[in-house]
Amino acid sequence: MNKQVVVDVFSVYETIKDSMKVTRRSINKNLAALHYQTNFFTEGKDDALDKVFKAENELDDIMVLSIFASFERELRASIQDVILANMSVINKTVERINLAAVESIERWTVIDIIDILKDVVSEELRGRAKQIYEYRNWVAHGRNKDHLPSSMTDPKTAFAVLSDFIDMAKNAI
Repeated sequence: MNKQVVVDVFSVYETIKDSMKVTRRSINKNLAALHYQTNFFTEGKDDALDKVFKAENELDDIMVLSIFASFERELRASIQDVILANMSVINKTVERINLAAVESIERWTVIDIIDILKDVVSEELRGRAKQIYEYRNWVAHGRNKDHLPSSMTDPKTAFAVLSDFIDMAKNAI
């Protein structure tokens, strides 16, 4: 398993967050020349800062979704690699079973994949990964106010938890 996929997404997040800090500072210092050909050019200071604040909140949710999606892709790819690397063909039936497992992994639930690794990833870390998945689903499906996730999260927490998960899992895979 390679946690670089989540590192790369988190790095993009940090760059965008820093860009938003610079934008906020330029708005606060009223550097209108910097805002030419942007949505901020015709906005008042308070309205522009409000837009940046709303964009930061949206960015955090989207980045949790993106970090988790990268984590999920890495889990699936790693399990496929394990199956293929350990496929010492005994007979055609075993070969078909292994190939079916590789091909069907896209239909496995993320929860099932997380639980497959219960022997190598702590229960606490698996539980936290499942909470991030629940939050990711809540964001991805429109943030239903009537069905809040059991736990809210942010990109830094998602990155830390999912990176730790990958580190624990890669020792076994």
